[in-house]
Amino acid sequence: MADEVLPINLAPAEAIAWFRAKGYQFGFSWQDVEHEEHGRGFTVAKAMTRDILETIRAAVDRAIAEGETLQIFSKELRPRLEAAGWWGRKEMVDPATGETKLVQLGSPHRLKTIFDVNMRTSYAAGRWERIERSKRAFPFLEYVTADDERVRPQHHAWHGTVLPVDDAWWDTHYPPNGWRCRCLPKPVSRGQAERRGLKATKPKVFPMRQWINNRTGEIHMIERGIDPGWAYHVGKARQTGLSPTPYRGDGLATMSAVSEADEDAVSGFFAAFDLRSRAAIVRGRTFLDVAGWPLAIDGAWLRDAAGRPVLPAGLRAAELEDVAAAIMTPAEIRWLWVSSKDAPAQLVRRYIGAPDASGAAIVVDIARWWRAGRVPASRLGAARKGALAWSADS
Repeated sequence: MADEVLPINLAPAEAIAWFRAKGYQFGFSWQDVEHEEHGRGFTVAKAMTRDILETIRAAVDRAIAEGETLQIFSKELRPRLEAAGWWGRKEMVDPATGETKLVQLGSPHRLKTIFDVNMRTSYAAGRWERIERSKRAFPFLEYVTADDERVRPQHHAWHGTVLPVDDAWWDTHYPPNGWRCRCLPKPVSRGQAERRGLKATKPKVFPMRQWINNRTGEIHMIERGIDPGWAYHVGKARQTGLSPTPYRGDGLATMSAVSEADEDAVSGFFAAFDLRSRAAIVRGRTFLDVAGWPLAIDGAWLRDAAGRPVLPAGLRAAELEDVAAAIMTPAEIRWLWVSSKDAPAQLVRRYIGAPDASGAAIVVDIARWWRAGRVPASRLGAARKGALAWSADS
């Protein structure tokens, strides 16, 4: 689609707050970061160090808050990235494969994409917060396009679709639905619907197409009209699918079921994060660790794909209290890449707890999955791999 000037005069408070609540997410390719992870972490493909991500993030934050144009954004950010060496084509090691590749870092086109994506998603997420707050008065949403020759044919077909705010269709069709998508959800009250003669309409359904994420090997079926990577609800992204799930195991140890005898330990784990009721555990919360990194904590930490209560491979329920302590009051936090024969490399945040009387310590790894175990003093040195992110000693 052709370029479009974004409607950015005064940013709504919700858009600014949504963006500022994000942490950081590293990814060599845009395909490395799952849909919902965008709701929790700020990411730029191939920006693999915190300083580069912080520089770009600060520029985006200012652009959202002050309503900057792309021209101002690029003029301010480009010299900073050039000075930091993140510009042009350079060689970089792909952590998923170990290969050295010639890749594109900063460029005018990339700055345009960074600006466009973050502006549109922040506004869309902020808009959703208002929609949620006012859905009793405005219970419907209408899919509205720019209604010109640049609109995708499928989006043109969805133009005028009216559905309840909570209809599942919005989970995959809440705009934007692709790169530079200009579509918007328009709240509609019952009175407006009656005056305009609007009724809930059945959206036109287009054929599904297969898209393979060549970074993970995952196969996705996506309706035509939605770009790969955009078939999700940006407004719900922070609350849905963000928490890590229990580590399945390496063949030697596998997930174990949670028994009735384990219930107190499970409740104690969530209570450590101030989740003291079933409703609170389902709702979840964002916990900021001692280094300021956000972790989504909810019931998904101890559920398998079928929703059954489980523990990560090799972990006993009695150790959950120590797991919570290691996350909340660690001795060290480290970043390291972890790979296996069954999965692509993942950037893991490792929490090393305070050693006990024997010198052993709980080590917790958190990525898309999480796992934990007690490491004896003789092996604790080997666990201190990767880059040190935080230390109680420093």
